[in-house]
Amino acid sequence: MHVILSDGQKLEAMKRLRVVYAEDLNQVEAKLLDALTAAQEAEFLAQYLGEQPEVKALRVKATESEALEKRRQYLGALIERLDQYTPKQPDVKAGLGSGAPPMKPAGLKRF
Repeated sequence: MHVILSDGQKLEAMKRLRVVYAEDLNQVEAKLLDALTAAQEAEFLAQYLGEQPEVKALRVKATESEALEKRRQYLGALIERLDQYTPKQPDVKAGLGSGAPPMKPAGLKRF
């Protein structure tokens, strides 16, 4: 058995994968925002409380930010590459015909 993808199937595969990467990028950005916020909170609270267990827990969460930033950049590069190689599709306009004004049906006369 041998399978050959049509041009439409290739295009759909690229579009589908781009959606997956975009969703993953949104999740990574949300986690990165949480990690960066935790780092700032830890710095702020350490001024007043010192190195309490809660502050240490925030610092541990903040250490994830480097790995998340690398993942975010990697996903961004993948999305850019997919956008670069995905052929542009012409816009589809709703309606009948090629944009010419509608013609009167043949055989109907108005008096």
